[in-house]
Amino acid sequence: MNVWVSDAIIKAALAECSRLASDAGSYAHSESNVSSNSSLDGFSSSRRAAWVWVESAVLSGSAQDLVGRRGGSRGGRAAAHPHPADDGKVLTIRVADPESEHHGKVIDIARRHLGAFDVVGEANGGRQGILPANAPGSDSDLPSDLTQLTHLHEPAVVDCLHRRYKMSGWKMYTSSGPILVAINPCKNVPGLYDDCAMRMYWRWGERLANGASSMPSSSSCGFAPPEVGEASPPPHVFAVADSAYRGMMRGLDFSRSSLREEKEGVDCGQVANQSVLVSGESGAGKTVTTKYLMQYLATLSKKVDANHATGRSQKSSIEQRVLQSNAILEAFGNARTLRNDNSSRFGKFIELRFSSRGRLVGASIDTYLLEKARIVGHTCGERTYHIFYEVLAKGSLTSGERKGFFIDDAAATDFAITTSYGGKDKSRLLHNGYDDHAKMFEEVRTAMNTIGFSRSEQMEIVQAVCGLLHLSNFTLQGAFLEINDGEECELNQNNSSLEPVLRLLGVSYEALNAAVTTVQFKAVGELVKKNLNASQAIRAVQALIKGAYDSIFSLLVERVNSCIVGPSVDKEVVDEGGAFIGLLDIFGFESFETNSFEQLCINYCNESLQQQFNRFVFKLEQEEYKREGINWDMIDFEDNQDILELIEKKHGGILTKLDEQCKLGMRCTDRTFVSAVYNTHMSTSKRFSASKKQQSQGKFSIHHYAGVVEYDTNGFMEKNKDEIPMEASELFSNSSCIFIQNIALNLSSKMRGTQEESKKNMMKSSISRVSVGGQFTSQLHKLRRRIDETHPHYIRCLKPNDQLQPGRIDLNIVVDQLRCGGILEAIRVSRAGFPHRYTFDHFYSRFGMLTSALIPSVEIKSSHRPRTVGKLNLGESPATPVKRKAPVSKKQRFDPKKGCETLVKVIAQWILAERKKNIVDTEEVAEDSLSPRSFWKKNQSPQKPQRGNTHTIIDSSAAGIQLGATKIFLLQDTFDSIERVRGQILALNATKISSLARMYLARRAYLAILRSYRESMNRRSLRGGSTQPSETKSEDNSAPRLFDAKLEVFSSKSSYERTNSFATSEQVFEWISIGHGRFMKRESYMAAQTFDTDSVSL
Repeated sequence: MNVWVSDAIIKAALAECSRLASDAGSYAHSESNVSSNSSLDGFSSSRRAAWVWVESAVLSGSAQDLVGRRGGSRGGRAAAHPHPADDGKVLTIRVADPESEHHGKVIDIARRHLGAFDVVGEANGGRQGILPANAPGSDSDLPSDLTQLTHLHEPAVVDCLHRRYKMSGWKMYTSSGPILVAINPCKNVPGLYDDCAMRMYWRWGERLANGASSMPSSSSCGFAPPEVGEASPPPHVFAVADSAYRGMMRGLDFSRSSLREEKEGVDCGQVANQSVLVSGESGAGKTVTTKYLMQYLATLSKKVDANHATGRSQKSSIEQRVLQSNAILEAFGNARTLRNDNSSRFGKFIELRFSSRGRLVGASIDTYLLEKARIVGHTCGERTYHIFYEVLAKGSLTSGERKGFFIDDAAATDFAITTSYGGKDKSRLLHNGYDDHAKMFEEVRTAMNTIGFSRSEQMEIVQAVCGLLHLSNFTLQGAFLEINDGEECELNQNNSSLEPVLRLLGVSYEALNAAVTTVQFKAVGELVKKNLNASQAIRAVQALIKGAYDSIFSLLVERVNSCIVGPSVDKEVVDEGGAFIGLLDIFGFESFETNSFEQLCINYCNESLQQQFNRFVFKLEQEEYKREGINWDMIDFEDNQDILELIEKKHGGILTKLDEQCKLGMRCTDRTFVSAVYNTHMSTSKRFSASKKQQSQGKFSIHHYAGVVEYDTNGFMEKNKDEIPMEASELFSNSSCIFIQNIALNLSSKMRGTQEESKKNMMKSSISRVSVGGQFTSQLHKLRRRIDETHPHYIRCLKPNDQLQPGRIDLNIVVDQLRCGGILEAIRVSRAGFPHRYTFDHFYSRFGMLTSALIPSVEIKSSHRPRTVGKLNLGESPATPVKRKAPVSKKQRFDPKKGCETLVKVIAQWILAERKKNIVDTEEVAEDSLSPRSFWKKNQSPQKPQRGNTHTIIDSSAAGIQLGATKIFLLQDTFDSIERVRGQILALNATKISSLARMYLARRAYLAILRSYRESMNRRSLRGGSTQPSETKSEDNSAPRLFDAKLEVFSSKSSYERTNSFATSEQVFEWISIGHGRFMKRESYMAAQTFDTDSVSL
């Protein structure tokens, strides 16, 4: 037997053996200090003490003897007052962890040693110093779902992820109930995202929807495609995308049902709109995951309607444009940071809209908080946005284009915005990719061609980017000449970047000089112009660059949205309704050596999304279980509402205080702002702290859910104002370049805002004071509302190490991300939770057909409504004829709750019996034996069941289904089982309906042939004067041959139908057909024939 032992306990035991018990106590004390101190350089300090577990083999003794009787003792009290009966109890272990420094050592652990863990245990996510380990099986026995672990605790979860990461690439994904845990492999895994893998998950989703059987997820740890075996495919990002798509289609299916039409305004409990929330730290793989989600959904849309192409041509379908839009946004919105070579410096919510038939008809992209400070400066080891390096790369442009953009011999070091600040490169990345900028730029141009950008438009965008490159050199020393004793300045006409700026931006020297060296404002109704000194002019140039680039990014997003929005009016969407799947790719939690306003907004966003995750997984789940009366063990979790109030509270929040200080004007500075924050939160919030040293430097710390982060308020006021000079709009509006003019229009719209805001806040100067914090808070609340209206799916991306090195995993980093993301608590909830729930109406409407399939017809109660399609009753025929009853009034309508009570009992009885049969018979069961009817025929006694058996009490909760006050709750396995049976029933009934329709059409054709044949035989017998058919000519053989062929179709007909078939051709009919549906008596027909003959003779 193996156990997990805290490293602190092992060191305490070893210290005692070495007669250094005092060192063990100091070690525990130092560990406690490390875990509680704030981290000023990221997560390095906390991560050093994150992983504290060592796997060991028990040689003698029992862990329960040490842990079980401790009661509520804590720390040294357990060692100081040991239980008399536990004297001499020792647990002897051998350290089996090969990565531990104590590997192979035999250690005796006594009860007094457990106090070392109590000091650091709660801070490191544990509650006991010794925990049982799962059975050490082979890697193939590892469950793909963490909820299937026998012993569920932090060491077991991390060990399972560690072992799966070391296996093949298909094991990088692990499910945790409703959450997909993805550890970044930091390399390309062959076959993981190709068409074959995509096709496998699409086929498997179709099989589940059509009633295919699936094995439990715990048995799917190996890569076993469905076409090879019955094991379901391993967890994958494609599986999440397919689940979201199938969930959307189920919601649309219910919204089209007649039940929804009868009860308008009633909550159906089934949400058609879906969302996939991808979260994780920078470098965990969020952007790549979102890209493959879009790729799968777009490909699935093509399979739904392979001949459809929305757009200008087949080469530019809506699916292709949606996928290609990602390359443009990455080039202009992603950059290299200390943690990631391709870090998204903005957040985006991609809304993929589908028709009622599941076809992708359009999309839209909302962006959040582009990091504009990175445009004009970045630390050593980082880079600004990719597009600048892509344009400057050799081979991206032709020699003539490079010469026209004045970058013929230029490199990244020749421009200010592509050159990092001085200092030491603190990045520990290996930089495995994103260095081939020429190839990346070619992908951007391909994407622009697909989206619909003309070549001239593309060149104008590159022209604007090159113009900003040259304009950034105006921030260097010598760009401005001081005049009037340094109080004023002007542009240096000898600057080598001046002519390129004027030519590329299409402006004059006078207009550019006035825009960056002067500022205008209104005073007493008059327009006053103020000259700027050199340092102020440099800041004006930086504001001009930031505003222009932000407008470029906004224009590109608008253009992309206009191209992927799809048709303006889609008849299918308007008439029948559609749904959307939202993909959220937003910045992860950040903590650097210096954290400013951007990090506060990013971490505030992560706090809000974490609360949404907590509410969905913990709070709302448990509240609903309690409200519905479901058997449930309440789980404690930490709510971060107090952190959100600390940041966003209407009166007193940090962002609110910042807005108030910005509105007060020039008399308020960063110092006055942070002083107001100190006075408000120092004594009122336990999440806020600031030491004397921090207060002297204008800093404070916030205790986030992911750790303690220190913020430097230097520059908070300026960044929150988002100053946009009016002179910039005027400068660009007179440009000779059309794209530059569009930038001016975008700047003007941002300065004006909406018409309502402009009426309330008339601009009093050339500086438009737009609160970035207020705008971001509004966007975040809108995003939360959109997510709350959908059914969310979660993907937690983890990075294995800070260097993003393939094949190496750092347990300290992994366990820290698991704690920050709330995954461990989510596993506990998912293990006992009910992910699927239906209202009574919806449940009976969808699964009511199972009643007649899971029990014999003699046991069907009369209270159930027959399942009919048109005039065909697809239920079992009643034993006795049913008398026609009077129409039921509305007061006597069917009660769905009573029907669901019976249906739940039937389903629970079938599931429990199925489990019992599987336990007895461990062999693999054929697919047809899993049919509900064959199950009952095989396992039921031939004698009539006794009356007492019908009243057996069935525990539905044991079957994974519970009846609440207003809804039905199902476990995942139970839901999969009944969905499989429902698919089988629908397929069987569809086959029956199809066979009846084909039989009807064949019979009509047969009767037409038979009628024609009889008419021909009758005419020949009358003309030949005999009832025997005359010799048939060669051209008349078609009718008898078709007649014989059609007779074979009815060879399988019942005896009753065969006895009532038509007579042979020798039979003499009283009525004779004369064509066109008219008939004559035989005597009349013969008389008419004789009259015609006589007339001809005359």
